[in-house]
Amino acid sequence: MTKRMIIIGGGIIGASFAWHLRSHGVDDLVVMAEALPGDPKQATSGTWGWVNGYADDDPDYANFRLASLRYWPEMIRQIDGLEATAEGAYIWDLDETALPKSIHQHQDWGHDVSMVGGADIRRALPQLNSIPDQAGVGRHDLAIEGRTAAHAMLAASGAEVQQVKINRLIRQNNRITGVETDQGTIDGEEIILAAGMGTAPLLNGIDIDFAMRSSLGLLAYTQVLPPLLEHAVAGVDFHARQDQSGRLVIGGAFTATADDDPDPQTSAEKLVAAMAARLDYDGEIRLDHFTLGQRPLPMDGRPKIGRVQSREGEAINGLYMAVMHSGVTNAPLAGRLGAREVITGQRDPLLQSFAPQQNDHHKDQIRSHQPDQQMKEQT
Repeated sequence: MTKRMIIIGGGIIGASFAWHLRSHGVDDLVVMAEALPGDPKQATSGTWGWVNGYADDDPDYANFRLASLRYWPEMIRQIDGLEATAEGAYIWDLDETALPKSIHQHQDWGHDVSMVGGADIRRALPQLNSIPDQAGVGRHDLAIEGRTAAHAMLAASGAEVQQVKINRLIRQNNRITGVETDQGTIDGEEIILAAGMGTAPLLNGIDIDFAMRSSLGLLAYTQVLPPLLEHAVAGVDFHARQDQSGRLVIGGAFTATADDDPDPQTSAEKLVAAMAARLDYDGEIRLDHFTLGQRPLPMDGRPKIGRVQSREGEAINGLYMAVMHSGVTNAPLAGRLGAREVITGQRDPLLQSFAPQQNDHHKDQIRSHQPDQQMKEQT
């Protein structure tokens, strides 16, 4: 396929689109981004990395997340350097009534989740000093290192990667024909907008109304430690897992934000100290570094994937967008189904409720377990 396609955004969503478009035979593929995974300005750099299917009271979104979770292992088998750090997650971040209600709701939707008691939790998490009486468990939930995964996808896509500042989209009537950067313009027959928090300004610049919200999240990383946590853990006032290097990655309550925190260094040290007190470990546990991340959230909290329309309700040709949180959970399926729609024009039923300019009644009702919410943003 000779048609040039440009992906704006080098995070895990853009990387997934790049790999899937290549699998459709797109050979003229350019990824453009001001920041790449590893850069603190890149949302993927700050993800906590929990892949799961939770989205309370929203079966469409829960099933989308579950389908993406189930697709992750297939991508891992196909892409060199792509792997999961851990499998299985234990959660008790809700009260004794709300937690089983959430788990049973997802069971009714066909999810492989269950409630377990203290003895099962103790066997799975022997290093924790304090174990709750009950927890939810997603046995196939995954921990994924976001920046590593994004780099692996980009490398496997073979796309040309340009680290440039995107100034604006070039619009001619109802068609997007290219991108203006600080290094000049580049023409493209199809533009994939996967720019996270950069999405709204670029759309507003071509007279398309689109609003987003965000919050900062703090994640604390310890020095390298021996194996202490085999599974991701989400408690009432903390979440933690151990990454592929052996560092504990720790956040506070999922509802907490660091937007008004005047001293994130001290807050990160407190997260580490509190986690150390929870663990049966004789050695010292010290803060190595922390990250602050900004999670990109459409106003109703749900993914926005698809074609956009002008203020007059007319289709904007040559432009496809994908913005969401959590990227680590949703990236595989968003890239797979989005790339297929770009190539074939056919929209998958799983995407039907996630049209870019569709506001949903689920706004403010969703409690998706997205510690990648911590995206670092707290998540």
